[in-house]
Amino acid sequence: MLKIAVLASGEGTNLQALIDSTENKSIPGKIVLVLSNKEDAGALKRAERAGIPFQAVRPSDFSTPEAFDAFLAEECRKANVELVCLAGYLRKLRAPMLDAFQNRILNIHPALLPAFGGKGMYGMKVHESVLESGAKVSGCTVHYADDAYDHGPILLQSTVHVLPNDTVESLATRVRQQEHWLFPEAVKLVAENRVKIDGRKITITSSPHEGSPRIRRALLSLSDKEGIVEFARELEELGVEIISTSGTARKLIEAGVRVRSLDSLTGFPEILDGRVKTLHPKVHGGILLRRNDPRQVEEARVFGLESIDLVAVNLYPFERVAAGASSPYSREVIENIDIGGVTLIRAAAKNFEDVAVIVDPSDYRAVLDELAGDSGRLNLETRRKLALKAIEHTARYDAMISDAWRSAEAQEERFPATIKIGLKRIQTLRYGENPHQNAALYVREEKGVANFEQLHGKELSYNNLLDTFGTWDAVNEFETPTVVLFKHVTPSGIGTDEDLNKAFEMAWASDPLSAFGGILAVNRPFPLSIAEGLGKRFVEVIVAPSFDEDALEKLKKKKNLRLIV
Repeated sequence: MLKIAVLASGEGTNLQALIDSTENKSIPGKIVLVLSNKEDAGALKRAERAGIPFQAVRPSDFSTPEAFDAFLAEECRKANVELVCLAGYLRKLRAPMLDAFQNRILNIHPALLPAFGGKGMYGMKVHESVLESGAKVSGCTVHYADDAYDHGPILLQSTVHVLPNDTVESLATRVRQQEHWLFPEAVKLVAENRVKIDGRKITITSSPHEGSPRIRRALLSLSDKEGIVEFARELEELGVEIISTSGTARKLIEAGVRVRSLDSLTGFPEILDGRVKTLHPKVHGGILLRRNDPRQVEEARVFGLESIDLVAVNLYPFERVAAGASSPYSREVIENIDIGGVTLIRAAAKNFEDVAVIVDPSDYRAVLDELAGDSGRLNLETRRKLALKAIEHTARYDAMISDAWRSAEAQEERFPATIKIGLKRIQTLRYGENPHQNAALYVREEKGVANFEQLHGKELSYNNLLDTFGTWDAVNEFETPTVVLFKHVTPSGIGTDEDLNKAFEMAWASDPLSAFGGILAVNRPFPLSIAEGLGKRFVEVIVAPSFDEDALEKLKKKKNLRLIV
């Protein structure tokens, strides 16, 4: 485990990023010492909160800058420090520190060196210079420190586009977001012994985990955020880095989940009022990268692509918005046509051999259980099933849009050439019309669930369902208390009376032979009196708007009786 010292002069937000990354194990190292030349530096408070040894040392207490740096070097040696990180440290290092930790001191600078570096170029002064120059791109740089300002070999850089309306503060904020990702990433490379220095040239060797099927990075971008906090929190516990778009990221951060912003990956902000967020080569390259193709792996390295192993996406609620709009071409409806989400889903599904895609929150639990049980891996069959579900999801979504827009032309074209109906399987039945046949129950996609609930009994068969829906439709034709009996989709008895018990007796008396083994429905809460009145009269299914508790308790003693509300 790499032992790290951090030198800071200011608030210490980059120190905090390093603290967080060591605590969550994304950096295989430990911060053992924090030193500052400012007694009021916010970085010292951050170190104290994290339980890290710290010192504030005044340069004025030393006869020369070299003597001051000799003291710093000695403190680092006593703590067995292996790497020194300069996180907003506003002093030039002298020979005692540089000699003691040659090629072991990293500095982060808020611009793309060698531009906007050198003496006096720090903090807001850098961003002021960038804006004054008219530069179109800025960013941040992690480099090794040497005896010149902002000069040593460059380890990592990340770009930030300069926008026409940028202020010093807005540019600084976006660059700082990149710094908080880039600095920990650079330290991680050193901790993993992946950095080779040859003069001013640096080579980064392959990760020992490269090509591993373990899920290490997930992209979460969700309209329906149900269950996402718990899902993300458990992914984080499994060591998965979480990247997220703005709305999802805010929710996760508020819940205390550590999230990497999407623009730290792309170096590009969301634009056009959020219409373009994830449509970027660094996103889709990381998803579509084939991990077992050496040529693609090398190309990814050259272009700085980071692999994305899991994508969790669901889409804008087009159908709900369209249903409440005056026109399917209204602006509100148009803005709910998801572009980026569909593209993410299709990319991840296409590359199911390397990437898992989740579109249904009900799959979160099963995915987490498999990851936890198999060292962070999902087997190929799981990924293939998730991919199929994802493609079906986007197909239904496209059908919703085409149906909505076609409806606007209904008066001109009463009978369209094609009609697409999205159906969702909600239950596999015991068997079809005959025992040797298979059957399943589907509902319209927009419903998502059945309009009934089974409280007791064996699984329903196809015939049970036909009779159940038939009796329920029939009994709801009556406003007075009514009982209906069906057998083979044919009414065998109907009774109606202000007294539901009399209605039951009349219905049964209509054809007692056919009623035996049939389906019984009532349009009032099912009472104990009828449950007792059934006696030895056998029915397969009882359908009611509800069951009295004592009636339900008694009926549940009949194991072959199915109870439906």
